[in-house]
Amino acid sequence: MKKITCALALMLTFIIAISFWLPKNVIAQSSPISDAEEFMNSFLDNCPKRTSFSDDEKKAAEWIAQEFESFGLETKTQTFDIEFNGKKVSSQNVIGKLDLGKQKQVIICAHYDNYYGSDDIEGFGAEGAYNNGSGVGVMLSLASRFGELKEQDNLNIDFNLVFVALGADEVGLYGANYYVKNMLPKEIDNTLLAVNLDCIGGGDYLYLYCDELSTVHEKYIKEIADKNNLPLRLPPANKKTASIPTPSFPYMHYGINSSNYYFLSAGINSAFFFSRNWDTNNKIGMVESEKNPSIIYTKDDNRETLRELYGDSFVQKMNAAANIVFYTLMDADFVKTMEKSAAQKPNYNWLINTSLMAYVKLGLIVIMIAVVFLISKNYNIRYPVPVITIKPTPPPTVFGEEYENKDKDNNINKNNDNPFEGY
Repeated sequence: MKKITCALALMLTFIIAISFWLPKNVIAQSSPISDAEEFMNSFLDNCPKRTSFSDDEKKAAEWIAQEFESFGLETKTQTFDIEFNGKKVSSQNVIGKLDLGKQKQVIICAHYDNYYGSDDIEGFGAEGAYNNGSGVGVMLSLASRFGELKEQDNLNIDFNLVFVALGADEVGLYGANYYVKNMLPKEIDNTLLAVNLDCIGGGDYLYLYCDELSTVHEKYIKEIADKNNLPLRLPPANKKTASIPTPSFPYMHYGINSSNYYFLSAGINSAFFFSRNWDTNNKIGMVESEKNPSIIYTKDDNRETLRELYGDSFVQKMNAAANIVFYTLMDADFVKTMEKSAAQKPNYNWLINTSLMAYVKLGLIVIMIAVVFLISKNYNIRYPVPVITIKPTPPPTVFGEEYENKDKDNNINKNNDNPFEGY
């Protein structure tokens, strides 16, 4: 009996010792996030109307600020004024910081406004579950989990976390633009990654877009997703189609048509999570879904439609996005990988250099002139202009006595009827 008691005591002592010896981040990773939908529902129940620049948008910002504070985040509201449609209007970003006393930081953002409709902006009267209640739900679930880990003294990461709810996104990405422009140069340099969560849940697949060219952190995040059996796709390279030029890129497509655009423009590593179908048979670009109708920017962008069209799969995509971000930030190699990726970031400055563009335009003009010249020259060779020669008219010939006398003098055959015979 004593031997059994001793054995049990030793086993209990071993288990306790192991619990103190295991790295804290390993313990944290054993509990995946599964409450993204709950946070989305809470957000939409309290803030269905949040059109850009409206009082409802301001109320939604206040609600998010209260949520951030409940998670233990240092919260502040960043208000900005702009001129919109000839009228001075204002919006706000809500910033919640989980300060761990570190030099580096990671930003996790999602826009919270929608197109419900207001006196200034025509809308669709939809709560915007897909766009972008889903992104806000994922952001809040992450803020809640990391805040909980900090409170438990179980958050072993080497950077601060900054959660940003962006306002006035739908009408021109104004919140992201203002936030990035007001970042200090040192703050930009110390940002390891900016995660953007926009339109997650609907669509056929969950995607990750990082940059135009493949990056170190894109491969790294994808490997973490695969290792944890979380569904994630990278956009097909041949689907990054051009549409309109931008100040920082020679063109625009969906991968850079969200808040991540301004972080990329500032040279910050970016990770944009969204759900669509970029692997569609549509060879030009992407669709929301191959078999379901589009609901973004329609009256059907609500939770009921998401559930009807996608069942539980929209919840699975939201939780997958939250867990991919969570596991990535908790990984021991995260900081080293982000610094390596930043050092190897593609540089597009030569593409958008104003002097280069001027020379390109001049070169195109010269080429066009040369082409016109060659075409006109070739046309003349193939279709020469006929040359018309006008011969001088000979003086009139006089037929008279001189011919008759000449015939007599030269003994011309008088029987020849041809008067020119002999001449």
